[in-house]
Amino acid sequence: MSELSKNDLAVAKEIISAGLIKAAESLSFFMNETISLREFDDTEILSNPPVNLDKREGNNIHLMTTKVIGELKGVCLLIFSEEEADHLRAASLPAEILNNPEMMAEMSDAIMLEVDNIISASVITQFSNLLKAKIYGGVPDLKKVSFDEMNNIISDEINNELFLISFKTSFESSKANFNPEFVWLFDNDFVESVRQYGLNKIEQN
Repeated sequence: MSELSKNDLAVAKEIISAGLIKAAESLSFFMNETISLREFDDTEILSNPPVNLDKREGNNIHLMTTKVIGELKGVCLLIFSEEEADHLRAASLPAEILNNPEMMAEMSDAIMLEVDNIISASVITQFSNLLKAKIYGGVPDLKKVSFDEMNNIISDEINNELFLISFKTSFESSKANFNPEFVWLFDNDFVESVRQYGLNKIEQN
């Protein structure tokens, strides 16, 4: 598989960035707290090869996966360390749930999947609108894994002929900052659609 060109990467970055900004707006409503997305620079965006994700410790790394379904194929991955996930839960859930072990056990994964759904859906919708493609996100899945297990899962997806872009995101609020890694995997048809979108923009300008 060839690497993404600089132009392809720039166009994909533009679309994903816009989607993440929309995600911050949706998270603000969900958490009843203003959430902003810290702007990232090009050093925080990686495309394969290589896979070079931030090292996260422990066996409870939260790896959330959303399959892109429809005219274009892809996978959205959202990665939190256990500590990051706990901070997010503490900021999102009311005290009556946080202080009730039974309710926490029930809501712990659900709150993370809802956050994943908000972020992934925002980016997928942005791609759908701009590329004029009928795509949507499937039901998100949550796995708690070690760093090596996570890398193996992502490597398997890349071996399925998927390109990779990794964003080191940072959502910030007065309650908590959380820094998930957002990984976007997509097939060659997706790349061609992104490339055509970029060429059309150049022609219009």
